Amino acid sequence: MATGTGTPETITLAEADGTSKLTAFVIMPFVERDPKHSAGFFAEVLRSLITPARKASKFTVKTANRQGSDLIQSTIINDLMEADLVIADLTEHNPNVMFELGMRMAEDKPVVLIKAHGTGPLFDVDNMLRVFEYSPNLWQTTVEKDMPNLRDFIEGAWENRTSEKSYIKILRGSKSKGM
Repeated sequence: MATGTGTPETITLAEADGTSKLTAFVIMPFVERDPKHSAGFFAEVLRSLITPARKASKFTVKTANRQGSDLIQSTIINDLMEADLVIADLTEHNPNVMFELGMRMAEDKPVVLIKAHGTGPLFDVDNMLRVFEYSPNLWQTTVEKDMPNLRDFIEGAWENRTSEKSYIKILRGSKSKGM
């Protein structure tokens, strides 16, 4: 699956409703490393919670988790920088997710941060940014409660995307005014 430009395509999980052309790229662990999360946990979070919430928020949902041979790092970085919005699942403090999130934030582009209840605090993230916490149970009843709240959280992040108090602007202080 490659485009005419030779760039590998990402997997589109859900098309946005209506005429929206906005894209949301998901960065998250795709393999469970913590024994408290059974095999398939992150696939279920993506399928049951993130995808419906983003679709309801008028974003086409994409991920780089796919089959085949390509330079996955290139696919991730290009989609990470080109997406209108990125949602990062910080559960398990995955180093790849943290690296990708850092790149996105350094570009001062909008992000949505989520993590499962019970995920420990993240230095330099939890103290400054809002993080949506979802139930790790993923029962239908908890997903039905969490999904509309995540949808609203995503919409709020999108509405605040041009804030003068973004993470990178705060950290850079007065230097950000010349950016």
